[in-house]
Amino acid sequence: MITSSLLAACGGGGDARSPDRPGLSIDPSTMQLEFIDGITTLPGTGNNRISVRIMALQSDGINKNVGPAQNITSRVNWTLTNTPLAALSSDEDGDLSFRTVTRNGIGTVIDIESTQQMEIDAAVVSASITGTFQGTSRVGDFTIVPPTPSGAEQLVGKDLILLDPTIPGDSETNGYRLLQYFTNTSVPENRTHTVVICSSSEFATVEAGQPVSPGDGVVDVTYTNPFTPDGDNTAVEVTLFAVDGDSNVACDGASSDGVRELKVTLRPATFSSVDICAVINPAGDACSAGGAFNEEYVADCRGLDTDSIFVPAAQNLQFVARKTFNSTTDTTQTLTEYLCSEERENATAPTWSVDEPDIFSSDPAVDPDQGTAATIDRLAYAQLVEVVANPNAVVTGNFGEGVPELQDSLTLNLVDARVDAIKIERTDGLNADDPQQSPDTIYVNSFLDGIEYRALCQFSDLSGTEQEFETCPNGLIRWTSSAPDVAEPSAEATPVITLEPKTGVQLAEEPFPFTLTVTYIGSDEDISGSRNIEARDPGELQALRLFMVPNRSEPDEVEIDQFACVGRLDLVSSVSNDENFVENGQQFEIYAVFSNIPGSADPNLDDPNAPDSGLVYVTPETEIQFSAESGYWSGSWADPAMCRSISNLGEIPDLGEVTGGVIVNSPAASFDPNKKGRLKSDGLLRLNTVCVTGFALKDESKQIPEDIRTVDGTTILVLPVADDTLLASSNELCETLEPVLTLGGSLPFVDGDGPGILLPVIYGVSLVADPLLASLVANDDGGLLPVEEILDGLLYGDFTGLSEDAPDLGFGLATITDGLINGVGDVPGLGVLVDFLDSCILSTTLDIVGGLLDFILGLGDTSGFEDIDFSFEDCAALFN
Repeated sequence: MITSSLLAACGGGGDARSPDRPGLSIDPSTMQLEFIDGITTLPGTGNNRISVRIMALQSDGINKNVGPAQNITSRVNWTLTNTPLAALSSDEDGDLSFRTVTRNGIGTVIDIESTQQMEIDAAVVSASITGTFQGTSRVGDFTIVPPTPSGAEQLVGKDLILLDPTIPGDSETNGYRLLQYFTNTSVPENRTHTVVICSSSEFATVEAGQPVSPGDGVVDVTYTNPFTPDGDNTAVEVTLFAVDGDSNVACDGASSDGVRELKVTLRPATFSSVDICAVINPAGDACSAGGAFNEEYVADCRGLDTDSIFVPAAQNLQFVARKTFNSTTDTTQTLTEYLCSEERENATAPTWSVDEPDIFSSDPAVDPDQGTAATIDRLAYAQLVEVVANPNAVVTGNFGEGVPELQDSLTLNLVDARVDAIKIERTDGLNADDPQQSPDTIYVNSFLDGIEYRALCQFSDLSGTEQEFETCPNGLIRWTSSAPDVAEPSAEATPVITLEPKTGVQLAEEPFPFTLTVTYIGSDEDISGSRNIEARDPGELQALRLFMVPNRSEPDEVEIDQFACVGRLDLVSSVSNDENFVENGQQFEIYAVFSNIPGSADPNLDDPNAPDSGLVYVTPETEIQFSAESGYWSGSWADPAMCRSISNLGEIPDLGEVTGGVIVNSPAASFDPNKKGRLKSDGLLRLNTVCVTGFALKDESKQIPEDIRTVDGTTILVLPVADDTLLASSNELCETLEPVLTLGGSLPFVDGDGPGILLPVIYGVSLVADPLLASLVANDDGGLLPVEEILDGLLYGDFTGLSEDAPDLGFGLATITDGLINGVGDVPGLGVLVDFLDSCILSTTLDIVGGLLDFILGLGDTSGFEDIDFSFEDCAALFN
């Protein structure tokens, strides 16, 4: 405050007390209309919304384009056009109702609300919103789409809770929502108001007053500490689940339906230290509504390894804390989490504070809860440095009352916002060493959405630092396309835009070259940068191919794989990261073959990212979807290819009698709604084969034909890895099974790819094993798992150790594997056959599998083995 008083006394400083500076006012010509998070599709659910704001720069009549951009949403007149199914948010008196979004410095927004439930087959409605200020208008186009559900409702929220055993009263509160995701928009429907969320554990207390009100509905769950300083402190599993709100408001006697549930792990960890950093001009999704920081942007956070950073004038800032925990079960292991904000019970000091506010234009200087701020504009900076040679401020993050290790400070040195250079980069990281010589390809006349780009500025006084380029400030840049009829930017002045391709385009040549340009207008002179683009018409979609990302150290590789294993979600912390155990999830990617792409006649399935591979990456596209269901993928052995399950295995016994009445209908793995293509195991103890498919939603207008070739799939075996013993055994089992299970899947003399000849057998075992495992009490109470009994059931088929009523099948996965490799009685094993004559694998193993399948589906009928009579000589004679 001393600096402020001195500036006011000297007649400088550029704020309201400065007599020598003309007043700044909004320049309507700089207005920009922005859809929050870039979302322009409103689901027609009757209770959903998307949000809009208008930002503008200022001018004093002499200096123009003065930033940072100001939010003027509440000062704008708003109207909607062609929206019979939507309306602007309003209060009880019918006046427009504005809303404040605290995350990422978004500020005031106006909501466009869905007012009616649309039929699933209804037509998409095109509409627009107009904002007018001082006679100048800006228009934004959006669509209202029929809500096409993508899978079942999902209970969403934080699933790893770290609690300190040395603090008996340690607790943490987090919010949870029940969301319905859709195939044709990224905006989920919040259905929390229709249910009551219940807990399986005394250590998770759900707030009262459910169901919550419609709208932003969130249910807080408070986790209390189950750990003690002298206990063994085994991780505790909690199941949160939703039940219909009109049937049970108190969770009395309620149980999970196995679908609308979330497994939450309480893990002991000692909170040891905190380090803070600052993101300059944060991305729209940098911070979640719950306060978590998107770790994709950790590299953009300045100050983690230093006590001081430089920040330019006229920028928006987001402060972030890195909290470090020590594992109490493994002293060599540390855990970290990144937070923009968090709920703090009984806090007496703000989370974020600053000693000198003069370098900030925001009010308060730093938001004490959210950690957002904005530095003063260039004019104010110029006057400030006349009085203070090196203006700075110290920002403090407080995450532990009176505990120095749980606080950290960062000095911000303010510099000018002059820019020396500007460049364009892809946000997906696919940037060539020389983008001008290797132009990006954008596809017109198709369902492919375009390419997302970010503008990076090199500020003069930051040059030479470790990070030379920072995200350019919102409002102070302008995007243009040299061929707007082919593709144009999704916004004019935001640092991150999507170059959106057009439909109905006739290209003069193929590929058609054009340029994307961005210009920074906040320096003394405009600075521009460009990127070369080429447009192609991909033609009609021919096929999709499903690839796995290997669970190993090469995350950029993808491969075609007919089979993989995943384990239960709560992998124990005592297993080090570099040990080769079964992963608890699997990432899938989808590539497409089009009719008009170089190389599409003979696509490169080994390396789809190679030049002219003939394959196009399509995973992020809205029309591309994933599914997971119990069963296995038939491959082209079935026509059409499909997921096969209990419904088409033929006549089978009543499994309910065998499993004591326990039937598990849900698949043992599902796709994560927060990370497209990420398959994660569900439940604690599951043994189940899951058929995974990737497909394209049929749409003639987007050149997606109704053709079965647009579908591809594979099979995943979910194993009940639980502790080190079972985890190691499961991994060994998976490694043993994989080559056996995939035999016959793609033999050179077989037309097409198959599921592997043994997957039906494994699926048959899982029909009995999965419900037995799911019925264990240890699933719910976090108790000790009966490891030996589980292994006996899996490997040898003896499930009697798990339940008195459970069967002893007389065989298990190990029995089957050993029999197939080493032989059964007089029948030769696969291992011998592989060594002797590869060409005989198919015929001989099909005979063996036929017997095994009869054996499993008959639960003891071994007649299939008696009919096997196929000698090595007979096999060899077939190919002589």
